[in-house]
Amino acid sequence: GPARAHEIRPAVADLSITPATTIAPPTNQLHIAIEFSTEMFLAGLDASLVSNTDDAPQGKDYDALRNLSPAALEKQFSQQWPRFKRALTGLAGTQVLEFQFKSLEVEDNPMISLPRSSKLSVYAALPSDNSAIQFGWDDKLGPLVLRQQSKTINPDDLYTAYLAPGSMSAPISRYGQTAQPTLMVMTDYIKTGFVHIVPKGFDHILFVLGLFFYAARWKPLLAQITLFTVAHSITLILASTGYINLPSIFIEPLIAVSILYVAVENVRRKHLNAARLFVIFGFGLLHGIGFASVLSDIGLSKGQYILSLVSFNIGVELGQLVVLMPAYLLFGVVAGNALWYREKIAIPASYLIGAAGLWMFITRILAD
Repeated sequence: GPARAHEIRPAVADLSITPATTIAPPTNQLHIAIEFSTEMFLAGLDASLVSNTDDAPQGKDYDALRNLSPAALEKQFSQQWPRFKRALTGLAGTQVLEFQFKSLEVEDNPMISLPRSSKLSVYAALPSDNSAIQFGWDDKLGPLVLRQQSKTINPDDLYTAYLAPGSMSAPISRYGQTAQPTLMVMTDYIKTGFVHIVPKGFDHILFVLGLFFYAARWKPLLAQITLFTVAHSITLILASTGYINLPSIFIEPLIAVSILYVAVENVRRKHLNAARLFVIFGFGLLHGIGFASVLSDIGLSKGQYILSLVSFNIGVELGQLVVLMPAYLLFGVVAGNALWYREKIAIPASYLIGAAGLWMFITRILAD
């Protein structure tokens, strides 16, 4: 999926419980391994508000931290551990858990154009009453994918959730059978798919608007959108289930090319033809692989995977409708067969979309 140094992606936390025989009296420990961006935290970015470090006032601080060696970054984090600890919230029943630092491993990735992942391990002693566990963190650290890990519990019974910034998990049983309710899974992943289009999916928004400005009338628009939807749904499923695995170094520039293509076609051709429909289907396959990158960040348990996949796709379609409906009400209703529409609205809008697509292509090639 997309992987850029300036992109803020959801953190992933794996929760497990292990016996601790060195503690007297013997007790269980809650272990949490969190994969996140150390640079984001140290720079003081608010990941609940920004999705790209270039959009934040602390962007330069983030870049400076990204240039540090893993050892230097680990040292800075260890000094700031007390501040990070205050951002963590853990409960076992009504008891507040006291987290301890275990280790931090920073990925040794010298390519500055790519993000760098850190894996933080923390632990806390658990009370002996077998009470359920809850976990969350400060909203400024952004969304969190929380996954329960166990070698003895049925994977379908394990808890997995996408937590909004600042949210606490539902109570998690130590013995399984606390998988998220179906309605909650659907709601979470419909929202995730929707947000991936509006407001985060600027490239997908441009592509859909490119299809719209080719022909604002509903019949040719429906033909294009239907093909695009079918195509990206196919590759979303195939890529999310591991049957397709293409690196973002190829996919992201090609998505930018798809935006440029539909814009040029809007200017060159007046009528919908089979060749354009075929190309739209092909570009839809590319966009589906891009969509799948979001689900690959989350990594759901097997028992919830299909449900989350379908829900995410529903969210994507709703996002597309939210883009198209205002465009249709603003331009499609008044356009009809008016001769002035193509010259005064469709072509100028297509030039702007094409320019944005070209700029995306150049910046993505240079970044890769």
